[in-house]
Amino acid sequence: MEYISNLLSPFLERIGSFFPNVIGALLVLILGWLVIAIVRKGVLRVLSFARIDERIAKVTERSMEIERLTANILYYLLLIFLFLLVLEILQVQGVLDPVIGMFNRFLEAIPNILAALLIGLIGFILAKIVGRAVEAVATPVDTLTATGGMPEKFKLSRLLGQIVFLFIFVPTLIAALDALAIRAISEPARNMLDVFMSAIPNIVAAAIILAVAYYLGKFVTGMLTNLLKNLGADNLPAALGLGNILGEKTSLSEVVGKVVYFFILLFALTSALNRLGLYEGAGITMQLTYFFGSVLLGLIIIAVGHFLANLAHRALSEAEGISATVAQIVRFAILGLVLALGLRAMGFANEIVSLAFALVLGALAVAFALAFGLGGREAAGRLASRWVERLEASKNPPPPPPQR
Repeated sequence: MEYISNLLSPFLERIGSFFPNVIGALLVLILGWLVIAIVRKGVLRVLSFARIDERIAKVTERSMEIERLTANILYYLLLIFLFLLVLEILQVQGVLDPVIGMFNRFLEAIPNILAALLIGLIGFILAKIVGRAVEAVATPVDTLTATGGMPEKFKLSRLLGQIVFLFIFVPTLIAALDALAIRAISEPARNMLDVFMSAIPNIVAAAIILAVAYYLGKFVTGMLTNLLKNLGADNLPAALGLGNILGEKTSLSEVVGKVVYFFILLFALTSALNRLGLYEGAGITMQLTYFFGSVLLGLIIIAVGHFLANLAHRALSEAEGISATVAQIVRFAILGLVLALGLRAMGFANEIVSLAFALVLGALAVAFALAFGLGGREAAGRLASRWVERLEASKNPPPPPPQR
């Protein structure tokens, strides 16, 4: 019996010394949790009375629930502090040193975090207010976009407001990151902002170039289309024999206006890309401009050649002594020639153009030979008979006349 009491006495003494700590920790935990819950409700009620969410929603046009977020952050911070206090009462110290150190560093960073949140919130609200003001002032500009043929959903005033919002909010956001004193985040963001700010003049200049080209191109092509209609250019495809290509609903003046408008926008895009320093993109657009210009020149050559071929065919068909076959051959010869010239103007390889031209001429020569051979068989037969008779007469000369 004495042995058992000697064995249990140290254990009971430790339990007896630890039991008050457990009771105290439980009481602190319960009372602390109640106090923290009351503080949370009180903070939430005070913030609700100040109507912070409602005021922010009027400016930002969205619900952010700042009141509940602030109350929850404070609640969990106090809970962490309470748990550390409870563990301190239970004399759990060695295990908590890393946790306590992390919590202390977090408490030291709270002023920076609050400053960053405050800077970001103020910057967001200010950017939203200024952006809405710019959007309201620029509302009359929407009439220009509507008359310029832009979609109804596109609002230039809204775009300007969003651009102003970004110009104000992005620098304040980087300033908020600076307030956190986290260089790994703030320095790259600041460098990116510097690059963006230095590119703003070029971006604005490129946007102005595109906008001027868009509206000026609309104006110029409209005037050109009306001028061509008044000059009677819409009757030109029928005169050239190309009326079936354009169709009844499409006029030549409209096609010319659209082509000119396309090249105006293409030149403006090249200039804008050069302004932005995107020289590779500008080089691509220049190549596209040269290619489309070459194709347009080739099509014009082929159209004019088609007109000349039809004109020559009509003139030869009406002339006396010339068969319809010859007129058709001349027509195809002219078409082959202008087709080769058009393909060469389009920039196709010279070998391909030369081969195509040689094939056309060869086909015409074969057609001419067949036409002559099949159409002139009887005349060729009579001519051959004459040649044979003359040859036989030369071999068998007639006898000399008798002498007197």
